[in-house]
Amino acid sequence: MEQEIKNRYEALARQYQLQLEKKKLRLRIISWLRLGSFLSIIAVSIFLIPVSQLIGWGAVFVCMLAFLLLVKQSVGTEKQLNYYQNLVEINLNEIRGIQRDFSQFDPGKEFVHPDHDFSFDLDLFGENSFFQFLNRTVTSGGKNKLAGSVQTSSQNVETIRKKQLAVNELAEYFDWRQQFLASGRNSDDNVSSEIILHQKEPVLLKHNSSLKILLFALPAVTIVLGVLWIVGSIPEQLFYAAVFVQWVLFLSYSKTITNFKKIYGLRTKVLLRYVDMLLLIEKKEFRSEYLNHQKSKLFNHGKPASQITSALQKILNELDYSQNILVGFVLDSIILWDIRCIYRLHKWQKTYGGQLAEWFEVIAELDSLISLANLNYNHPEWTVPVVNTNGFMVQTENLGHPLIAREKRIDNHFEISNQEQIVIITGANMAGKSTFLRTVGINLILASQGCKVCATEFRFSPARLFTNMRTTDNLMKDESYFYAELLRLKYMLDLLHNGENLFIIIDEMLKGTNSVDKLNGSVELLKQLILLETHCIVATHDLKLTELAGSFPAAIKNQCFEVNLSGDELRFDYKLKEGVTGTMNATFLMKKMGIIQ
Repeated sequence: MEQEIKNRYEALARQYQLQLEKKKLRLRIISWLRLGSFLSIIAVSIFLIPVSQLIGWGAVFVCMLAFLLLVKQSVGTEKQLNYYQNLVEINLNEIRGIQRDFSQFDPGKEFVHPDHDFSFDLDLFGENSFFQFLNRTVTSGGKNKLAGSVQTSSQNVETIRKKQLAVNELAEYFDWRQQFLASGRNSDDNVSSEIILHQKEPVLLKHNSSLKILLFALPAVTIVLGVLWIVGSIPEQLFYAAVFVQWVLFLSYSKTITNFKKIYGLRTKVLLRYVDMLLLIEKKEFRSEYLNHQKSKLFNHGKPASQITSALQKILNELDYSQNILVGFVLDSIILWDIRCIYRLHKWQKTYGGQLAEWFEVIAELDSLISLANLNYNHPEWTVPVVNTNGFMVQTENLGHPLIAREKRIDNHFEISNQEQIVIITGANMAGKSTFLRTVGINLILASQGCKVCATEFRFSPARLFTNMRTTDNLMKDESYFYAELLRLKYMLDLLHNGENLFIIIDEMLKGTNSVDKLNGSVELLKQLILLETHCIVATHDLKLTELAGSFPAAIKNQCFEVNLSGDELRFDYKLKEGVTGTMNATFLMKKMGIIQ
């Protein structure tokens, strides 16, 4: 099955590469034609206008029209070129992902937070992290949404079930997902955030009511005088006087024009990507309630967001025309082009500006869900979790860690039910305890997000996940390692006393103290967890801790990872078994490495 998926990505990469080469050739041809039309404007102005005003200006108009049409063609072709380039890269990246290379995906280093409930312990973020394995987002809004989701173990059963339907549905829409990602890829969302900010505080436009009249009257008078001058009915000074008046008005608005251009500048390409993504969402017929609810937010009294946003993008495109000095000079001299554009932009801001944030939020949500859907598609052998509402349960068959390749992964069965509150797992060094704890945690996160999990069966009860596995000291706060762990455990107990429904994963608690204190403290902590009716997995090297199962046989279950010591050989099977480990290997390993004799 994995090979079939890889073959599909490879075929698409080849197909889109051919389309890309065609667009590159077309763009080169248009670029040469555009240069020719621009040089024609200069040549006609120099050589033809002095000979015949009527023919000369007519030729200038035709050449300028050709230039503008070629500019439009160039923009469209460049957009298509970028689109196919993105599709090629998307498919090549997925091929690398199947080969267990995820370096091309954003690892979300900025989300690394040692004090988080579980993300630091479970290696959610950073190089070679779970987030890098999962993340396919193309907007920073989507990345933030996805990062926020995986840092929150949802406890709402209805929400989880709705998201399951949404993610499974999106997994079916392979082509649509790739179109969405290709349309939004390489978007600079710092720019989009600035656009949203400036809609909330739009640039003021002075003399707004009288400006509307001037924008119609002055260009009309100038064009009429220009035609009369060309046909020889009036002296040229009258036409130049009208142009002079337009430039006086232009200069009076120059600061405002500069402010608008500073705010929007090169943002038209970014906004165009958002228009395309909005359009894809609006046109898609969804089945699931969750996706249709997101889609419903994109309509303003029946008018789609893509149409409204496209109008903004069109204004910004037209504002960019004046970036060409010659074209800008002519347009501003005759029809007050820049002022006309900022007037329309100001009007758009007042009418629709406040809604951009919500529309971009919908894009971010779909962007985030597509990463989950992509994971479902790439792993058809994984299972959709069953959400349990009758008491507490985590029940799995063939549970594995998503980041370990299938041919290397050892899967395990695991169960903790309403009656069995605590599972104590013992085992030698490197036997697989910590990896198993992270396996349970990562799959619970996926399950709470409505995604498939790396198992053949998975039933779970939603709960807030909390881990204590990798406590760090803090020299800036003058906190020792042991004190930092105590603070974390106290925070955990405070949550429980405040009524939080936690599922706790602990790896070797109280590591920073002596063995006697460690055992006594661990025993008392587990007793508290039992009294608080909390469910927990604890991995430990301290075999004395397993004796608690004798005092609390209904609440505590012992399981272990065994290791086989045979002469000079050390063998691990990484299989979870019932009972307490009978083998430790620290001394054996130290001797084998020559650390001790």
